[in-house]
Amino acid sequence: MRKRLILAGGGHAHLHTLSRLDLFDAAGIDVTCVAPAPHLAYSGMGPGMLSGRYAPDELRFDIEAMSGRGGGKMPPAAGGDHPPRTPWTGKVGAAGGKDSPGFVRGEVVRVMPEERRLVLEDGRELAYDAVSFGLGSRVVVPFPVEASPRTAVFPVKPIENLLAARQRIESLAEAGEPVRVLVAGGGSSGFEVAANALGLLASCGVKKPLVAVVAGRGLLCGWPARARLLAIRSLRRRGARIVCGRVVGLSGGRAEISSGAHESCDVLLVATGTRPPELFSRCGLALAPDGGLTVNAFLQSPIHPEIFGGGDCIQFGPKELPRAGVYAVRQGPILCANLLACLTGGKRMPFRQTGTNFLALLNCGDGRAILRKDPFVFEGKWCMALKDWIDRGFIQSFPPRLPPA
Repeated sequence: MRKRLILAGGGHAHLHTLSRLDLFDAAGIDVTCVAPAPHLAYSGMGPGMLSGRYAPDELRFDIEAMSGRGGGKMPPAAGGDHPPRTPWTGKVGAAGGKDSPGFVRGEVVRVMPEERRLVLEDGRELAYDAVSFGLGSRVVVPFPVEASPRTAVFPVKPIENLLAARQRIESLAEAGEPVRVLVAGGGSSGFEVAANALGLLASCGVKKPLVAVVAGRGLLCGWPARARLLAIRSLRRRGARIVCGRVVGLSGGRAEISSGAHESCDVLLVATGTRPPELFSRCGLALAPDGGLTVNAFLQSPIHPEIFGGGDCIQFGPKELPRAGVYAVRQGPILCANLLACLTGGKRMPFRQTGTNFLALLNCGDGRAILRKDPFVFEGKWCMALKDWIDRGFIQSFPPRLPPA
């Protein structure tokens, strides 16, 4: 009897598995990917999409095509030819024709680990022999927002929000209105979206951009002093302001700062840190304090060995890791191998790449980038050329696989 693996979410940690579905098919394993959208936007190129450097299609992985063409299987309806544990129960066919072979368009809202079932938002249930979560993370707006037509608020995740922010900024600029952009958060994401908002405004012909970053204790805290200096110079050279403090509320088109000051804004980009999805808190699984799925060295739940996960939605038990896309990518091959081992009785592999001194490249939005690889820090157009080459190469390394001849 063939076994069933479900990939819950089309996140970066699942790309390697989606590219090697032939291995699972040969081992008698049917794989289905469940995700709310047929594409995954690559986070590393998101700020470049905001500035207009990249078109949306240039940073998308076609996970639906990868799921079907790589050998993924569409789960049969209840009562079909499969033996007892059919992966479809409940509202069969409720997706309205959105699904395709190997891919189910939907969002997982509940996990029933004892029954080995997932519940989707439309009531459908999927059964599994093993499941892996690659759901990514979300940005939670950490302050009250009073709805106002004057200000559009865009958390920087999901990445698609940056396209909506770009369109909003462009429409305001085309109307000849002042465009006041405020960024909440002074980490790497906050810097990149501020820098690329400046790039977008420049391309729209705005000569005096009104961009401010509310950067907590300072821009890029925890980064080397030289990197911080380069980032500050990059923003200030183009007219941006850096404000100490936190945004504590938004009302009537004005953001209140923890210092008591106020900043008027037409567009508010929120880059105040990420959190795992709320899904796990309702499921009786082993969790980290922030709600992430706790996994062991094999990227496997310590309580339910048929449950795996990778990327931003997990907490790596052996050593806490920062939420950064590089770890999701590094975990991908290990996760793929261990999912296969779990379902075939093979030997699992531990995830050991826990070092934090990885290459970091920040897009400055003006054709330059800041490169950090401790103890080195550089800035220039060649750094952006390197980032572009790495990012495009990564996208091209996971094309939709063609069906076997």
